[in-house]
Amino acid sequence: METTSEQNKKKLFISIIDNDAIIQTMLVRILNMMNIDQFELDIKAYEDGLQFFESQRLDNTGEHFLILDGIMPVMDGIEILQKVKSDLGKHVYVLMLSGRKSPAEIDKALKLGADDYVTKPFSIKELQIRVQQIIQRITQ
Repeated sequence: METTSEQNKKKLFISIIDNDAIIQTMLVRILNMMNIDQFELDIKAYEDGLQFFESQRLDNTGEHFLILDGIMPVMDGIEILQKVKSDLGKHVYVLMLSGRKSPAEIDKALKLGADDYVTKPFSIKELQIRVQQIIQRITQ
């Protein structure tokens, strides 16, 4: 039986947008193992930005947190970030998880509104800490 506090949890929609199925699976596993008391997690993975936008996931009521791959066919992470932050006018939390390591790429993503940027390959522990920090910002 659910307690009252569990019933009153807000939904956090976490969308992983990465064309690498192994990374998707690993991220879903990592997120499911994290102890996030404040939210009921709804985690979904998408192969590219087009598939993500066609799902109309951002129409769901609740907080949204995206983990974006920087390099993908069809629509890359920067294009998704631009669309989410400027075109849609919604407040969405974004963690870039990319193989692009140049300071110019990182600066561009952060200036466009990414909340954090992690380069691949990445440490699972560091990624967990950075995800936890973003989720703490959502609760404030």
